[in-house]
Amino acid sequence: MNIRKILSFAFASMLVFTLSCSSDSENIEQPITYEAGVLIANEGGFTTTTAEVSFVSNNLGNVYNKIYGGNNNNEPLGKVLQSIGFSGDRAYLVSNSPNKIDIVNRYTFKKQATVTANIDGARYIAFSGNQYYVTNTNFTTNKKKLNIYNTADNSFVKSIDFTNAAEKVVEAEGKIVVQTDGVGYDANWNPIATGYTVTVVNPSTNAVSQTVNLPNSGIIKDLISYKGSAYVLVSGAANSVIYKINTADGTYAATTLTAIPNVQKLRADDNKFYFITDTNKVYGMTIGSTTVPAAPILTATGNVYGFDVIDGKIFASDASFTADSKVNVYTASNGTLLKTFTTGIGTNGFYKN
Repeated sequence: MNIRKILSFAFASMLVFTLSCSSDSENIEQPITYEAGVLIANEGGFTTTTAEVSFVSNNLGNVYNKIYGGNNNNEPLGKVLQSIGFSGDRAYLVSNSPNKIDIVNRYTFKKQATVTANIDGARYIAFSGNQYYVTNTNFTTNKKKLNIYNTADNSFVKSIDFTNAAEKVVEAEGKIVVQTDGVGYDANWNPIATGYTVTVVNPSTNAVSQTVNLPNSGIIKDLISYKGSAYVLVSGAANSVIYKINTADGTYAATTLTAIPNVQKLRADDNKFYFITDTNKVYGMTIGSTTVPAAPILTATGNVYGFDVIDGKIFASDASFTADSKVNVYTASNGTLLKTFTTGIGTNGFYKN
């Protein structure tokens, strides 16, 4: 559950920012806190400092771009904003380039701290108790690890090294679950599996408690946590599979998405799975059901790079890395297009705030 930042009237009246708001397509001065909406990560270009964050209200009526720079004296965020995580009233902006985590108030977006210690190719973040966990994968130095920090003072605790990857990371059943295999490429840049492992870390000891070995087929593409359970998406050329991980003993239960190949991303909302294929087909199915959907809800348009389902709405970015991206929002029930708006460079993620 999100923890709401309560501001006094006197303080709120001082929160006046000059931001770009797409509801009237001009710069306006307006008091705002970024709650009751969705934060949008704009990855930026790897060679240009164009990473940023956007915000859209729940009713889709107002869109604000460049809210990081707009609330921090136009400070550039960086080149590659990989992901965003939350703990209390703080948002953690995980940047792959440069190697850092900027911590802001999630409702005012004022920066509180920047963490750089031992970061080498930062990817994703998860939280447990008074610690946070950040995956790092650097393809140049061949370093793959999970960094652990204290939330109180952001001090570095330790790293856990992995062999093949350190990609998605989530908290589930009181454990930290890490996607430690995924996709690699052969000499002709064809995608291949690096392996089939998911690693469980016990946050009370910060040691590996389980290594889950999934069947040797397909490619691990995603890892999510929903209602306390971890789910792993494996994409295959004929079928795809969703695995529910038992963090206590390393076993798993499989849901086969028969005749739905090459699924790329997995999300969950309102007790349903939603997933998107490499041809932009979006499907939905009840969690726990064995009935595979016969037809997609919709086929999203453009270069779908970011994808999520939040409160009954499907968010799909039509990403550009040379100009601003677009976001299309659809109803999760029947795929009706609700709204299209412009965000930033390389829109890659959506986060309920």
